[in-house]
Amino acid sequence: MADDLPVSGRLRDQRLPKILTHLQRQKKTGVMVVRRNDQHKSIFIKDGDIIFAASRYQDDWLGEILLKLGKITLGQYEKASEVTRSTQKRFGTVLVEHGVLTAKDLFWAVTHQVKEIILSLFTWLDGEYEFEEGPLPAQEIITLKMSTANLILDGIRRINDFVRLRNDLPPMTTVLQITTDPLILFQDIQLTDPERKLLMQVDGKSTLSELFAASELPSFETLKLICFFLAVGLAELGITELRPERSVDEDLVKEVKREQQTAVVDGREGIFRKNAPEAHLTKQKVREAYEALQHQDYYAVLGLQQEAPRDEIKRAYFRLAKEYHPDRHFQSGLEELTPHLETLFRRITEAYDALSIERKRKDYDTELTMKKIKGRREEPAGASMVGQVQQGQQALQRGDFKTAAYYFEAAVMAVPDKAAHHALLAKTLTQLPGRQRDAETHYKKAIDLDPSGAEYYIGLGLLYKKGGMIQRAQRQFEEALIWNSDNRTAKEELKKLQF
Repeated sequence: MADDLPVSGRLRDQRLPKILTHLQRQKKTGVMVVRRNDQHKSIFIKDGDIIFAASRYQDDWLGEILLKLGKITLGQYEKASEVTRSTQKRFGTVLVEHGVLTAKDLFWAVTHQVKEIILSLFTWLDGEYEFEEGPLPAQEIITLKMSTANLILDGIRRINDFVRLRNDLPPMTTVLQITTDPLILFQDIQLTDPERKLLMQVDGKSTLSELFAASELPSFETLKLICFFLAVGLAELGITELRPERSVDEDLVKEVKREQQTAVVDGREGIFRKNAPEAHLTKQKVREAYEALQHQDYYAVLGLQQEAPRDEIKRAYFRLAKEYHPDRHFQSGLEELTPHLETLFRRITEAYDALSIERKRKDYDTELTMKKIKGRREEPAGASMVGQVQQGQQALQRGDFKTAAYYFEAAVMAVPDKAAHHALLAKTLTQLPGRQRDAETHYKKAIDLDPSGAEYYIGLGLLYKKGGMIQRAQRQFEEALIWNSDNRTAKEELKKLQF
């Protein structure tokens, strides 16, 4: 984990919502173990999503939970326990085999058990935690299909310690504003109507005292909800300034930040309103939208004409950002399309960023016009494959990593089974903030397509080393030497890791 959040510690020092949110933001994979007295509970996390939990505390076991819920009788519990001890079969399997539960009932029960183990941890005032990053155990588990944000919300709802929550809040004179981070803003969070109304009161002007006064909820429930908003980043403290990049005009950056905040505040009713029944997002629709990206300019990405007014651009963005948010991968059947959803969401956000500010939009329109005059498409996909790769390599050589990634992504979409293109894209993405997980994905794809490519293992190893995952890095360098025993880079990196 990052330096500001240690991989191990005490819950009284690092609140559980903060830890889980951090792991989700960093797309971590591994097991987080939490201990208190005789209780030992584990949370399994994959790419930032909580997918499973286990407990050594007997009261958290499946039989005990089913008994407490009234789903089985004491006699059924004792008989199934006896069969489990004598046959080593799982308790749930025994219940299904004896007709006590159906397979559907068992799936519900295990999902309920996993969720209860996780939510119980939110009530702990203290305890030791440790996160061990790495591949998850290979045993078959029932995967939770629930966002981290929704689990945190349900967990905070269970907290009954007023002093603990109150101490987590800033002074009551503090002004809160809504985040402009689209990944946070458009999350699938299941709020009740009063909770949603309170979130819409967060406008960058109201103080905490005013939010409490305006809330339809009891004060303690309001306190829990505001703690949740802060924990997952939906609300931020005060008015923040965006630090400009070296290549961007500071006044423009400030204008973008102000426009984003105004757009969110003005459009919060549409963003946070309770969704009407939506059309089912199918695999085919996601794939078609993803494949269409290589031929689309920003207007086409948003489904708009170039003459579209700003309000129409904003409405299209809000609609598409919610529709293709990566949280949609929790929908049954879409799990394998998570990278597609992330790419779609990123391009939708990029299109809105380019078109929502008048100064940026004029520059983009000028660029489109010049490309049409030259007989070129805005996207590189219209060029030959060799041309795409060459332009990407040229951009990479001059340090223009965003442009390089742009061309290499087009090459990968056009010819997805060429390992070298995935490796080039991965190498470029390592230089872009927030794209480390994408880089890992493309290095792994290059290895799948060409397992003999020693340079692919080295690239992945260097990425892991940069992220502090030393054991993973070491394995990749060792793998590179299997395919090329004389590889100097792999040998040097292994030697460095030994000291």
